[in-house]
Amino acid sequence: MATEGTVRRGGVQPVELYRFEGTDVWQEGDENARIRGYFPLSPGTPNASEVAGEEVTIVCLEIEPGNYLPTHRDSNEELLVVVDGTVEASVGEERVELSSGQCAIVPEMEPHGIRNVGDATARVIGFFPTDELTATFDETLMPFDSTVVTIGGRGE
Repeated sequence: MATEGTVRRGGVQPVELYRFEGTDVWQEGDENARIRGYFPLSPGTPNASEVAGEEVTIVCLEIEPGNYLPTHRDSNEELLVVVDGTVEASVGEERVELSSGQCAIVPEMEPHGIRNVGDATARVIGFFPTDELTATFDETLMPFDSTVVTIGGRGE
């Protein structure tokens, strides 16, 4: 919850979603383990806005048909919202197909991934109830050259 002193400069400000170049993210050796993404409320990250979340992080993903976000675990619970397209979300041992306007909750540290099973670019937003997020992937994620990616935090 916002407290005194957390009001943003200029009050409430709009943040444009999906009006970006995106950062290409991939795993070497698998041409379909590829997405574009960015963190619009995490200043200092590529394509971020000037608006920062005090207790929230969001990630905007674009996934081309047949491509997928590789299996990983997040340090916080995530709400996945499909904005456009159709994806298959794998959460633990379960799989669910989600289309535009649908969402799913991923528990903290539960292995999960997202595959575009439609015929158009899928757009998904992940919401996290924290200003810092650590994602741990099963295999090295490029261009980070690491299996662990941390975004945000008040120290940044």
